[in-house]
Amino acid sequence: MRLHRVDTHELIRRAKDYLAQTPQARAGLSQTARAVGTSPSTLALAFRTLERVSFYRYALNLRLARAAALLPTYDNLSRLATDLGFASHSHFSTAFLRWAGLTPSAYLAGLNRMPPGLPLRTSG
Repeated sequence: MRLHRVDTHELIRRAKDYLAQTPQARAGLSQTARAVGTSPSTLALAFRTLERVSFYRYALNLRLARAAALLPTYDNLSRLATDLGFASHSHFSTAFLRWAGLTPSAYLAGLNRMPPGLPLRTSG
């Protein structure tokens, strides 16, 4: 299957909009494809083609970026992990460590030591 570039851009834009509108849920490929009116295989190909990343990786990075932004507002990391659709605190911590290079607790400690307005750099 070959996608037209314009169609691919529009499809990706709609998928990103959908993911941005479901911040507390883990939207999977099938659910997102249904929401934007395409098949999972077409959406997956569009992400690989245009974003040069899998749909899963894009959605995971988005959830981890949300986690980083929400860390200061949560007093329970297990609840944050669950709210963002991670299977467990351990799964969340491992994914966050790979994404940010720090555990969620170390990232939060770094935020608490930084002057306001200077976010930690992430690899995500």
